[in-house]
Amino acid sequence: MSKVWIEENFFPLDIYREIVQQILSVEYVPILPEIVPDYGKAYWFTSLLPDDCDVQKQMVKLIQEKFNIIVSEWCHSLYTMIGKTAHGPRPHTDAAVGATHNCLIYMHGEESTNNGTGFYHKTGTGELELSIHVGFKHNRAIFFSSDVIHGPLTWAGNGSFRYSIANFFKGHDLSKDLKAQDAKLSVGGNEAE
Repeated sequence: MSKVWIEENFFPLDIYREIVQQILSVEYVPILPEIVPDYGKAYWFTSLLPDDCDVQKQMVKLIQEKFNIIVSEWCHSLYTMIGKTAHGPRPHTDAAVGATHNCLIYMHGEESTNNGTGFYHKTGTGELELSIHVGFKHNRAIFFSSDVIHGPLTWAGNGSFRYSIANFFKGHDLSKDLKAQDAKLSVGGNEAE
């Protein structure tokens, strides 16, 4: 079952402020035209973070601490900038990236529901229906599996340019390990009696 988790104040405030300064000063490039169809024709600008940079190291630590997931392999991390889209919703998944998880962190922009992200589910007729709105709020992290259908809500009005960090990675859920360990201890304890 796919789930969406939200964490407020993801970065410590001093680190958040440093990253915002960086995110506003880097150079952005448009996404490659050949991948636009994979993302529901969504369009944005990116600045790729180098592997194992300080920001990425901080995110690895915080993803494990706040979501109980170990990042086992980065597909990529990037700063993103998206403006208002006038052509309606652009729902997509991130499965094409090859990741198991996505952690989207809102960094700079107008705090508004319509500057955030919408999550969709398929109805009985196969149509997509918007089921969750997550508004844009500074330093808010949204964590979800790559197969979750989502898209920016900037098309819905009163949004502005928003800057985020998008993290696509393969992750390992520590809570499953703990449950398996508890089950083994329970079974082992019963056998020893």
